[in-house]
Amino acid sequence: MVIADDQNADDQNANGTDGSARRRVGHGRPARSTRNRPTDEELLDAACEVIAEVGADRATMTSIAERGSTTRVTLYAHFGSRDELVSRVIARELEIFTSFMFRVYDESEDMPYGARARHSVRCLFDYARNHPAGLRVLMGHSEGGGGNRRLYAALEPRISARLRQNYAEQGADIAAGADTLASLLLGMSLDVAHRALIVDGAGIDEACDLAVTATMAVLRDVRPEQLQALDASLEQH
Repeated sequence: MVIADDQNADDQNANGTDGSARRRVGHGRPARSTRNRPTDEELLDAACEVIAEVGADRATMTSIAERGSTTRVTLYAHFGSRDELVSRVIARELEIFTSFMFRVYDESEDMPYGARARHSVRCLFDYARNHPAGLRVLMGHSEGGGGNRRLYAALEPRISARLRQNYAEQGADIAAGADTLASLLLGMSLDVAHRALIVDGAGIDEACDLAVTATMAVLRDVRPEQLQALDASLEQH
């Protein structure tokens, strides 16, 4: 839920930028320019930073304008409303992160199955290490938040397809059970990253090691018969 900002504030200066916007480097982002007129990308950068720090519910147009060295009037001129600005930030961060992970999946297609899994998890944590603000925005700022459901919807199909292919090579035909296993594997990595970035502030390297170990343990111990039994139970309902 987002809290609407007061659009009737007495902010009269729509050209309040001073060209001192900070340079910020991240995955897929251009550096800040020194022009007086901020671009949409520069304003989205500022909003992303604020939302990552305080959460979407507490991010105000005033705080975002201050972070972006601009004014509320400029923000409303670019995005129309606070809710639209928040939505644009989330959509952009989702596109950047999922595009990154899809490239990771593509580049590891020729790796052995176990190596592929390790590589994918490690790259997810590399992203968290190098671009924590964007991932904090996507995962939400409170434990148990539902902001990462978009991540599941985007990434689960690719993971499920990999699992089905792997089991097919072992002679096992797995249907919906692969979706459940994909959700479990993705959920472990995201939950560990969530705790490291937001809840506990643990080290990313240590969190990554834990997520890799847990992922490999699940892949080693889950038997095809268990997934087939799950498929059969779903067919009965």
